[in-house]
Amino acid sequence: MMSATVELVLAIEATAASEWMTGAGIAANARSGVSRAGRAHSGKHPPATARRAGARVSSRAADAQAEFGTTIADAMNRMPGMTQMPAIEPSMMRVFLERNGSRRVLLSLDRGGAQHIAVAHSSELSPGVRRCETVCDEAFEGDSPLQLGGDGLPPIAKDIASKRDELAPSPVLSIRRAAWRWSGPDGALVDIELRDACAAASGEADPSAVTTKPSTSQPFSSLDRPEAIAFCELRLASRIVEPQVAPMAIGGAARSLAADPRAEDLDARPRAPDVADGADEIAAAFKQPGTSHDPTVAALQALFAVAGALADTLPVFPTLVDGYARACLSAQSRAPTPTRAARVDLSKARSPHDAFVEVGSNITRHWLGNDAGVRECADVEFVHQMRVALRRLKTSMKTFPRWMDATWTRTIAPDLDWLGALLGQVRDLDVFTGTTLPALAAADVDSAAWASLQARAEARRDEARAQLQKALLTRRYAALSLSWLKWLAMQRFSTGPEALADKSLAAYAAKRVRKHYERLTAKPELSTLEPAERHRRRIEAKRLRYTLEFFESIAARKTRRQVSKQLSRIQSVLGDGSDAAAALRFLEALDVPPYQHGFARGWCEAVNRWSAVEGERLLRELRKPKIVR
Repeated sequence: MMSATVELVLAIEATAASEWMTGAGIAANARSGVSRAGRAHSGKHPPATARRAGARVSSRAADAQAEFGTTIADAMNRMPGMTQMPAIEPSMMRVFLERNGSRRVLLSLDRGGAQHIAVAHSSELSPGVRRCETVCDEAFEGDSPLQLGGDGLPPIAKDIASKRDELAPSPVLSIRRAAWRWSGPDGALVDIELRDACAAASGEADPSAVTTKPSTSQPFSSLDRPEAIAFCELRLASRIVEPQVAPMAIGGAARSLAADPRAEDLDARPRAPDVADGADEIAAAFKQPGTSHDPTVAALQALFAVAGALADTLPVFPTLVDGYARACLSAQSRAPTPTRAARVDLSKARSPHDAFVEVGSNITRHWLGNDAGVRECADVEFVHQMRVALRRLKTSMKTFPRWMDATWTRTIAPDLDWLGALLGQVRDLDVFTGTTLPALAAADVDSAAWASLQARAEARRDEARAQLQKALLTRRYAALSLSWLKWLAMQRFSTGPEALADKSLAAYAAKRVRKHYERLTAKPELSTLEPAERHRRRIEAKRLRYTLEFFESIAARKTRRQVSKQLSRIQSVLGDGSDAAAALRFLEALDVPPYQHGFARGWCEAVNRWSAVEGERLLRELRKPKIVR
């Protein structure tokens, strides 16, 4: 069995290239043609292509693809500590993925007709990060190219082939690959593979096609046909290296290298050095004083140090599902849909820290499961679900306040506020243009008079959405995503706050739920509050609801069935009042005529009063939640 690795996949977004790469660098490539580095690993075509290129690629677009691919390769080769590996032959490939994602089979066919098989087992360490072991990686002879069957397969592959009904196959992929290796201190190794793939034409299995046809990458979330699949990504694999035990003399005494206390300060966010700097700067990004000696932790530290450096140089973003897995899902004709909050599984959680890690993982899938849809689609639900995910994340940190360390406070929280503000603006405008403004128009005897206002509001919404989509293609968003994924992954190897080491999960959950409940039901009554104060009370209802969702599996049955539903009603009713207040702000910004402004003010005031009275009634009927585990 080969050595184990921890892996992270970074999707390449060519539309973000201008944010990362200067025009001078790209222009230099255009003047000099394909660079030596580009020719060395790619043959006729460079490895990376623009994900958003159309299905029909003009010669000018193809030149832009080549230019961009060469820039990617040159940037990789200039990174400190990076060594380019031997060229990988272009090939046709087919992937078979086990339903739960734990086992993957890759069959490839090169230009000479040679077949190759690789089998890997993997398990999730944290969202976006997997521990992988390659159990088979060898050439074989078979009569059926890219088919999981026949006598020529290795024994382990034959066993897998006998259970092929449990595997999801991808279409045949035309793929070009290139590889680099980053070497760090203390033997740290991170292998980086660039994958540039597209689905071959129906029935095509000719590897020579790989070198004559550029891929036509498109936004994956907009695709629902297997033959339209295209992706470009970097796979980072960090070796899990067991510590080498060797005596070191210190003042006449011997100690072991395995006891070396050097590790990463988890509060430090790695930044890529300038290409003129040496390899020491990247090494320093993860080799800081610390306490952990777990080889998996060391591999994670190296993985995220390199990922951070790449994101400073290249337009890359972490993704929870790599292109191979998405190809298998697309082959099953699964149309992309917004990711909604899933139930938090606390069946194996025994402590508050266990629960914190599971809640964080659940929220991460909710958040990053929607970011591609926000970038590429106009569906308002993607924005709504991503905003809900970030609000759940903030609530989780209110529920687990002792976990707020310097990394959270200085690095993650400020950027979450930035992203949340952008999402909130778009969501508020979606509600205004799609619900509140049409309701205002319908309530007026002259509804047609609101048509021009509706058009201006929609233009403002589109402008805000474009600003959000641009933000999700910046270094800042890439750094935020990586910082969160790293921080959460490291929590897996921590025991949590020392003061809570002996606290039971049920006792902790009961205390947090009680605090949120008392804040929500505190005096004075809702009808006596100003709209801004009622909005803060609505936030308390939302926090209690999300906290109960986090602890749903250990809550009493009536709490799960009745209290959560009642909180949802309270949140919705108070939300109508908040939407009315937001509508007035938008109308004032749009400079509406006096009549429409006065009409809207009266309508919104009526909605606010009803919201307060009805919310108060629902609040009186709210049962006290109970944790029972």
